[in-house]
Amino acid sequence: MKNKWLLAVILVLAIGVGLLAWFHGRRVSGMDPASLAVKVQGEEVGTISLEEIAALGGEEFPKVLRSSGKEPRENMYTGVPLSKVLDAVKPGLVTQEVQVSVMASDGYAVSYSGADVLRPEHIYLVWLMDGKPLGSKAEGGMGPLMVITRQDEFGQTWCKYAIEVDIR
Repeated sequence: MKNKWLLAVILVLAIGVGLLAWFHGRRVSGMDPASLAVKVQGEEVGTISLEEIAALGGEEFPKVLRSSGKEPRENMYTGVPLSKVLDAVKPGLVTQEVQVSVMASDGYAVSYSGADVLRPEHIYLVWLMDGKPLGSKAEGGMGPLMVITRQDEFGQTWCKYAIEVDIR
């Protein structure tokens, strides 16, 4: 009897995980990966395309990519501060008190404080590495958009495949 209950619970959990994965896949499959959706409290307030982001004026900067199991490698990235991108969508969205969450097309998410997003030369939205487009996940790349924290030595707060920002 005990084994039947355990089996039933596992089956229900497996079905639940499958449904959540299916709903997530449907939600992100319709998004243009070369654009960034911007939300406030979960409600979309605008989107910005890669072309519009690049028109904000990219800055080049070196950053060492440290990845487990691989040798550290310095790359030259081109991007703009995330705060500048968000201001281009709707001015005044980011304040010191808010929480800014970036979601990737693969479901990964990372959150930053508003103070960190506003900190000069810290959190950047990038689209080029060593002068070349980041490439999509399907192409074996890290983009087409990626968020980099320039003052983070190890890159744990980077977000490859960035597609959405939610400000709360």
